[in-house]
Amino acid sequence: MSFQLSPDVDKNRIFLIQRSALGERLDCEYYQPSHYHDLQLLKASPYRNDVLDHVCLRIVDGPFGSSIKSQDYVESGIPFFRVADVTRGKGSVKTDDLIYITEEAHQKIIRSRVVPGDVVIAKTGATMGAASLVPANIPEANIRGDLAALSLNQNDCLPQYIVIYINTNIGQRLFWRLDSGGTRGRVVIGNLKKYPIVIPPKEIQERIIVRMDTAYAAKKQKEEEAQRLLDSIDDYLLSELGINLPEPEENTIQNRIFYRSLKMVSGGRIDPYHYKNIFLKTLSSIKESKYQNRTLSQISKSIINGYDYREFCDSGRVYLRVSNIRKNEFDLQETKFIPEFAIEKDIALAQGDLLITRKGSYGISVAVDASVSQAIISSEIFRVRFSNLNKIHPYYISAYLNSKIGQIYFDRIKTGTIMGHISQEVLQYTPVIVPPLENQLEIVDHITAIRTQAKQLRQAAAAELEQAKQEVEAMILGERGNKA
Repeated sequence: MSFQLSPDVDKNRIFLIQRSALGERLDCEYYQPSHYHDLQLLKASPYRNDVLDHVCLRIVDGPFGSSIKSQDYVESGIPFFRVADVTRGKGSVKTDDLIYITEEAHQKIIRSRVVPGDVVIAKTGATMGAASLVPANIPEANIRGDLAALSLNQNDCLPQYIVIYINTNIGQRLFWRLDSGGTRGRVVIGNLKKYPIVIPPKEIQERIIVRMDTAYAAKKQKEEEAQRLLDSIDDYLLSELGINLPEPEENTIQNRIFYRSLKMVSGGRIDPYHYKNIFLKTLSSIKESKYQNRTLSQISKSIINGYDYREFCDSGRVYLRVSNIRKNEFDLQETKFIPEFAIEKDIALAQGDLLITRKGSYGISVAVDASVSQAIISSEIFRVRFSNLNKIHPYYISAYLNSKIGQIYFDRIKTGTIMGHISQEVLQYTPVIVPPLENQLEIVDHITAIRTQAKQLRQAAAAELEQAKQEVEAMILGERGNKA
């Protein structure tokens, strides 16, 4: 007589499994029925089922953090890929914000060298499972310890196909099945080698690649159109404020040499960076505005930074980090929570507050809305509470600080090189142009309309890409393998 579960139980939380089906792992999550459903879909495909190790010439991860010292980072050299450079949404490694290490440091960790055609995968953290291709314009690079690198045997699999496969919905679910657990997701190399894959014939792989290339190109076109709209905000805002920013100077010896009076630098910073021509000309432009010039401290009643807490839980008070903040909006896809008892001081957010990032992606601003009211911020975020909301519109201040003029100022006051940050002491002196409230409202309405249009374009682009992924997933499973 076999034991049967009640039909009333949640089969995704309570389930039975044969002892003979148990492998090396004994954790329940690994044997979730949903995972078996995915594996059955793979087995039903008319194409070859295999594991990643059998189609790769090499699977390695990056070095431990202590292998690369602070002195190994340089302005230019060997690209050193981080998790932030790997994306599910573009197919190729991002190259617009790379960091670099010396050739000597690269040679010390040559085991994890990557070249064009290699695949890099995030194996830890919130973006675990994101896969990207090393592009042809990077002759060689290296990877951090939270990434894995694959060199494919191209007789079996095209590298672009593997990237697409891993980034599909089913590919992501199968990747997260390999998670070794803990607070922070992690897939070790031994488990990664067992990652199940489907290998269609080369002609099917090529069709899949063409379909996704077409989808990425269409997505890029819509995103560029959205970005053009967003870029127009700066021109509009500066025009409304009567500001003419100085033109960027050529990077010549003549422009890099300048003189400053002793009086100007006395009692302040003495590094040349702080007194660059672009910064001083921008400050002059602010003073020439037709509207009132104030400092952030003059229009606020408090400027504080948040609370450092690392013991996250499944529910409780929303805890915002720098990664949750974008220009003029929140990204709450990866929200963390902290227990109520852990809050030691009154730093809860209220509508009308303004947040400014302090470290890393410093100087990014967003006005607090109902979605994050009563949330707690990390120590790497400032909270500005205004003294009179009848004269100040938080969204206007956010837009102003996120504009070219605000970002140039934050670049001036930031300290640090590899990880720039701004201090509360200097933040309070941030110059702000304050038009009458009716002008602020007009500016906010115009900017909101532009942002709404840009958001709609991006949503359409994301929906079209998701449709392409579903079509590709069907092709991988053999449902559309014979269709052009």
